[in-house]
Parts: sequence; C-alpha cells; structure tokens
Amino acid sequence: MGKNKITLQIITPLKKIFDEEVESVILHTTEGDMGVLYDHEPVAALLGYNVVRYIQEGVMKKATTMGGFAEVTKDRVTILTDASEFPEDIDVERAKRAKERAEGRLSDEEMDRKRAEVALKKAIVRLNVREEK
Repeated sequence: MGKNKITLQIITPLKKIFDEEVESVILHTTEGDMGVLYDHEPVAALLGYNVVRYIQEGVMKKATTMGGFAEVTKDRVTILTDASEFPEDIDVERAKRAKERAEGRLSDEEMDRKRAEVALKKAIVRLNVREEK
C-alpha cells in the first residue's frame, strides 16, 4: 500500500465493485458528511441513498450508494451497500423514467408509498451523480 493511502472497497450483495487505493474518501452518512484520510479512527456509519466521493491519483471520482453502512479503519474504508454504480454506468433515460414512475406512484393513495419513496430516492441519486461535473 502506498504511503498515506487507504484502500476503498465498495461491496454489494452481488459483487465487489471497487477495491483500490485512494488518497481520501468523503462519505455521506445519515448523520452528515465524513471525510476519511489515512490513520482515521475506527468508526462505523450508516449510509443513505447518496454518493461516495474519493480522490484517486489526484482526481475526484464518485459512485452511488443505495443505503448500507461503512466501516472505517486506519487504512481501509469498506462500504457494504444494496447497490452502487459509477456515473458512466448509469442509463440517464432509464433513471428519468424511474423517477417519473415513482413520482406518479407517490400521488396514488393506493400504492405502497414507502416503496415509491425509495424508488424516487434511487432515481434522484443516479441522476445527480451523472449530472454533477
């Protein structure tokens, strides 16, 4: 491992989508943002539907997180999440359609409101991660 670098792992139920060294990580936890550098105190944090940002070789990169939690140790951040995608893997048109469907379901009193809210959050996160520059 490089000097003062940490390993970032992003793991979903289906596969490990990322396992590389990075300089820093910014987690969007349910309690607020948390920056992580090498030699961070151990901590576990709950993640919402949002974006994790990390710096790798001086470049800011990002991926979605769809809930889950992060475990931080001195030299590693492990994210366990229901799903995660990189911006280039997101189908914007599909995410827009999913957002529209979820918004429509929220206005229908007979639909499962909680499922519609989760679907809407996921669609918004996907769209935001693609549209950010």
